[in-house]
Amino acid sequence: MNRDGNAHNLRLVSTKGRTTGDAGTPFDALAFVQSLSASLELGTVLARLQEHLHAQIHHSGWFFILQESDETWSGGDEDRHRIEYGMSLNGETLGSLILMRGRRFTDDEQQLTEALLGLAAPALANALRFQRLNESLEMDELTGLGNRRAFEKQGARWLADCRRQNRPMSVLAIDLDHFKQINDDFGHSVGDDILRLVAKTLRNTTRESDLCVRMGGEEFLALLPGADLSRAMECAERIRLAIASLRSSATAGDASPLESDGSVKVTASIGVAGIGQKTTLQSAYQAADEALYAAKQAGRNRVLAGN
Repeated sequence: MNRDGNAHNLRLVSTKGRTTGDAGTPFDALAFVQSLSASLELGTVLARLQEHLHAQIHHSGWFFILQESDETWSGGDEDRHRIEYGMSLNGETLGSLILMRGRRFTDDEQQLTEALLGLAAPALANALRFQRLNESLEMDELTGLGNRRAFEKQGARWLADCRRQNRPMSVLAIDLDHFKQINDDFGHSVGDDILRLVAKTLRNTTRESDLCVRMGGEEFLALLPGADLSRAMECAERIRLAIASLRSSATAGDASPLESDGSVKVTASIGVAGIGQKTTLQSAYQAADEALYAAKQAGRNRVLAGN
């Protein structure tokens, strides 16, 4: 067990029955477990855990960090004294929980916190497994980007948020030029390498708050919350230029001529559409896709805005 200000690893096991809070009041362990187990959303489980912990030890702020992704949840205010629990259950890493407040945590409070975390461990583990499952269902296996399901699910949520906050949102439809010929001439391994390079380029040329997905084949989308049409066009042009600078290695004996440095070049056409207060996600995607088609017809390797 750590003392105030020090981190430690805590291997949790479930406990049963009732425990006692800092004022000697009985604590209903069953109601506590039922409250946490009522949801599989990790954020909801963590928020309910913090409510119960605050009722017992009156901390002022908290962080929960997933080591595997550095994803963080937090609440309240940071303060000078803190305790940290590196949590695992039956060999499964759950994350690190940090609690903070202005005065030191007593030994009794730390023991009580351990008991509560032991009770909370199964609910946290279930919520974490549920999150990992959802993430795997929303991820394109080849590129590591989101997939069509991620676009539909996360996009709808982000669109609702932007409308509530009266913020703009834009969508980019991105399609690689002559990609079938690249696959035919150089093989699918080169094609897959190019798709991975494009995915990396999309991550590097967009913000962390943007969503990049592979819709299938050589078609990609980028959702840009908070970006109006002008800013989306600027982002699309950055992406176009970055993709045009990509090169993938090919092997000797390839059917088609290579670049002078022995690599395969790729370009992309991009359609851009803004999403208004009454525009649906699908209609914006369609408008961006129509602009993409117009960019292809106009000669490829260019950016056009939709109506």
